[in-house]
Amino acid sequence: MMNIKPLVVGISGGSAAGKTTVASLLVRSLGQAMAVILEVDRYFIDRSSLSHDDQAKINYDIPQALDFPQLAQDLARLKMGQAVLAPEYDYATHSSRPNAHRIEPARVIIVEGILLFHPPSVASLLDFRIFVEADRDERLRRRMERDVVHRGRTRESVIHQFNSTVEPAYLEFTAPTRQNADVTLDWNGMNYSALEAIAGRIRKILE
Repeated sequence: MMNIKPLVVGISGGSAAGKTTVASLLVRSLGQAMAVILEVDRYFIDRSSLSHDDQAKINYDIPQALDFPQLAQDLARLKMGQAVLAPEYDYATHSSRPNAHRIEPARVIIVEGILLFHPPSVASLLDFRIFVEADRDERLRRRMERDVVHRGRTRESVIHQFNSTVEPAYLEFTAPTRQNADVTLDWNGMNYSALEAIAGRIRKILE
C-alpha cells in the first residue's frame, strides 16, 4: 500500500483517436516508476456464451457493454494505494478472464478508454481529464489499420461497424464529455509538444 494518495489521470476520446498511444507516451514522459496504466478495454462484459452471430449484434461502443461498477471499484482501490487484479478481455472469443492482471498502485494512475468520462461512478474518481481529439476520417483510418492488420477483420466489416455503431455511439456518449475535460489534446498529427506540456501540468500538480 502506498502512503501518498495517487493522482488519477483519465484519458478519453473516440475509438482510435490515439488514447493508448498518448497514455504510453505520458508514462514515458513521467517515468516508468512514476505511472501505471489501467485500460478501460479490460472491462468489456463477457459474451463468450453467445453464438458468433449474436456476438456480432452486440454494440460494444455503448456504456452497457462495459462493467463500469467493477472498474470503479478497482480504480477506487488503486486510488487508496492498494493493488488490484484486473480482468483480461479476449476480442477473438469475446470472453473475460477475471483477476488476470495485477496492477500495482503508483504515484500516477492513468486510466484510458472510450466512455471513461460518461459514468458518474468512474468520472468522480478522476483528478485530471484529458480528451484526445482526432477527426472522424483519421479515426476510421487508424481503426481500419488496427482491426484489419491485428484483429483479422475485413475492410467492409470495419467500415460497417464504424458507421452503424462506433461513430453514432461516439457522438451520443463520448463527444459530449469533452466539455468536462481539463484539457483537449489535438492528436490528428500527434502533437508531441502539446503532450509534453500536459505532462508538465501533471508534474506541477504532483509538487
